[in-house]
Amino acid sequence: MKINTIILLIAAAIAISTTPASGEELQTGTQWNALAIEEKTILTSLKDEWSELSAEKQSRLQKGAKKWNAMNPEQQKDFKQQFQSWKLITQDKKLFIRKQFERFKSLPQAEKQSLRKSYQSFKNLPTEKQELLLTQYFKKNSD
Repeated sequence: MKINTIILLIAAAIAISTTPASGEELQTGTQWNALAIEEKTILTSLKDEWSELSAEKQSRLQKGAKKWNAMNPEQQKDFKQQFQSWKLITQDKKLFIRKQFERFKSLPQAEKQSLRKSYQSFKNLPTEKQELLLTQYFKKNSD
């Protein structure tokens, strides 16, 4: 697993963890016609199934579309690559990653900062070493 995959996992976990702003939106969702033109442009492939999506998923997709529009072309390119990697990950690993992210959010700020420093050190390792450490980590924590 490459460093881009790790970054993608973090991005996906953040996107997955977001919730709608209001209780009403959570229950009823957003009508396709209520989306901004920029959101419709990005989400156009989902137009036919939009009303069948859960309100929570609609909200996540809307937030993702807004973030996409705020990205420069290089960021968009990187995100596309990361998203392709995310799609290849098994559901079990995705669930594991989501749980880890939820755990991270509940940590004290000092511990979060320490983990961020460790992550920066990890990013500076050679790719082979990163992959070895990730393999060991997932074997140890997959149960």
